[in-house]
Amino acid sequence: MSKDSNVQHLNAQDEYFLDTDTPTAPTHIGGLEIFELPKGAGRDFMQKLYAYMKNSPVRAEPFNYKLDTIEPEEEAKGGDALGWLRPPAARRKKPKPQRVWKKLDHVNPEEHIYLHALPRPGGQRELGELVSRLHVNRLDRSRPLWEVHLIEGLEGGRFAVYNKLHHSQFDGKRGMALSRYMRSTNAAVRNLPPIWAVDLSKHTARDPAAPPPAPAKEPSGFDKLAAWGKALKTMSDARDHKAGEGVIAPYSAPATILNGPLTSRRRLGTVSLSIPRMKALGAAVEGGATVNEILLAVCGGALRRYLQDRDALPKEPLIAACPVAQARKENASAGNAVGQILVSLCTHVANPRQRLLAVVKSSRANKGLMKDLDADAYAHYTELSMMPQVLAAKTQFGHKVLNGNLVISNVPGPRETQYVNGARLDAMYSASMLLAGQALNITVCNFGDNLDMGIMACPDLCPSPQRIAVYAGEELAILEEAMGLKPSRTPRRAAPRKAEARKPAGQTAAAKKVAAKKAAPKKAAPKKAAPKVMAAKTTVAKKASTKKASAKTAAATRPVAKKAAANAAAARRRGA
Repeated sequence: MSKDSNVQHLNAQDEYFLDTDTPTAPTHIGGLEIFELPKGAGRDFMQKLYAYMKNSPVRAEPFNYKLDTIEPEEEAKGGDALGWLRPPAARRKKPKPQRVWKKLDHVNPEEHIYLHALPRPGGQRELGELVSRLHVNRLDRSRPLWEVHLIEGLEGGRFAVYNKLHHSQFDGKRGMALSRYMRSTNAAVRNLPPIWAVDLSKHTARDPAAPPPAPAKEPSGFDKLAAWGKALKTMSDARDHKAGEGVIAPYSAPATILNGPLTSRRRLGTVSLSIPRMKALGAAVEGGATVNEILLAVCGGALRRYLQDRDALPKEPLIAACPVAQARKENASAGNAVGQILVSLCTHVANPRQRLLAVVKSSRANKGLMKDLDADAYAHYTELSMMPQVLAAKTQFGHKVLNGNLVISNVPGPRETQYVNGARLDAMYSASMLLAGQALNITVCNFGDNLDMGIMACPDLCPSPQRIAVYAGEELAILEEAMGLKPSRTPRRAAPRKAEARKPAGQTAAAKKVAAKKAAPKKAAPKKAAPKVMAAKTTVAKKASTKKASAKTAAATRPVAKKAAANAAAARRRGA
C-alpha cells in the first residue's frame, strides 16, 4: 500500500490483466447466479429489488476504486552555492507515471446496475444468449470496473443475477470471500446488503487478543538470484520431457481448432456435475484422486469426443492451464494472488480408464513442482512461463504463443443452501475470460453437492459449447463404468416447478371428493360416442346379412340398408 490510504498500487498480475485487455479478448470475469423467487413475491419483486440496489451506497473495496495515474515527484533542486564548480551529473531518465487504484468518496450505483427481462417463460437457452451478449462489452475505465445485471422472466419462478468484474481487481477466491457477507443459510433473514454495500470494517477487523502477524522477511540479493536460477533450471529440464509427460513444459501445447485469432463473440454453456459421484471415482483410483483431478479427466474425455466430432483431434494431448490460489503477501483490497500449473488432459488416450489414470499422474507431477520449489522460485517460474504470452497478447501473433490450449479453473463455493433476502440460490456458474489465442475456458464452482460448470467459448473457433457440457455429463458415467463402479442414479438439480404445477399441501378429504367429482365427467365423456359406434356396427351387420340372403330378399332390403348407411354417415359427420 502507498502512504496515502486512498491509493493502492497494482501488482504484476494486475498490470498483466490491464495490459492484455483487447476488444476481442477482454479481461473481465463474470458470475451467473440463478435464484428462486421468495414465497409470496409479487409481480413487482424485480422492480423493487432493482430500486433497493440502486439506493444501496457503495462501501466495500474495491467497488469504490477507480483506475488512476500518479506522476512521480521531481527531486528538489539543491541550493549549493558551489554547485557550479562540480561536473554536470549524468542525465537521469524521467520516471514513468504509475497506475494505481484510487479510492473514491462517492460512487453512483445507478451507473453500474441494469435490469433486463427475458421473453416469458425464458429458458436456459435465452438466458445464456443474453449473458453472452452482456459479456462481450468491455468495462468503462472512467469509473469503477464492475457491473451487475438483474434478469427477470426465467421459467420456473426464478430470476438471475449476472455480475461482471475486471480481473485486475478480482480473482475467483476473493470474489467468493466477499459474497458470503450478502448471503445467509436462513431463508427468513432480510435486509442483507448487496456485495458493494457490505461494510467490510465490521467483518475484517483483527482480533485484538491475537498476536500481530510476523513481518515478511526480505530475501537477500543472493537468495533472489538463486530463486531465479532454480526457476530457469526447472524450466529447462521440463523441455526435455515428452509431450504430455512429467512436468509439462510451457509452450508445448499442440495446435488445435480451439486456438487461433479470437473474435468478440462469446457463448456460454452450463452443466452441473455430482460431487459425491466424483469423490467415489477418486476413491476408486489407486492412492486416491481429488475432485479436481476427476474434473480434469471428465473435461479431457468431453473434449476428445468434441474434437473427434469435428475430425480435429490432435495426435498430442491437450494441455490445460490450471490457476492455483496463492497466499497474499499484502493485506490488499484489490488485485490477484494466483499461480498456475499445466496438466495434460491425455486426449490422445482412447481407453477411458487409462486416460483417467494418466490425467491423475500428470496432475500429481505438476502439483509436485509447487512443493519442490520454494515460494519465490515458483513465483519466478510462473512469471517466466507467462511472460511470452503477456508480450505477444496484443500483437497479431498472440494466438501462436500458447502456454496452454485452454484454462480449467475450480473456484471454491458455499457448501450449504444459500438465501439472499429470502430468494434461494439454485445454481452459480462462472463466465470467465478468454486469453488471446484460447477460444475456450472452463471454470467450475462447487455449490452444495454439485460442481456448477461454466463453459465460455468464442463460437467462431469453438461452436456450440453446450455440446461440451453434454459430453461432460455423459463422461462421468463412462468413467464410472470404466472403473467398475455402478453408475449412480443421482438426479440433476431439478429446476423449481411452476406455481400452477405444484401440489397443494395438506389437502383435506372433502377437497379430494370435490376434485374427484370435477374429474368424473371428463372420464365419462368418451361414453357419449358409444351410440354412434353401435349404429355403425349394426349397419355393417345388415350389409353382411343381405349378401347371404336370396336375391329377392336382397332386393327388398336394399333400400333399407342404403337408408341406414346414409344415416350412419350423417351421424359420423355430426360427430366430426
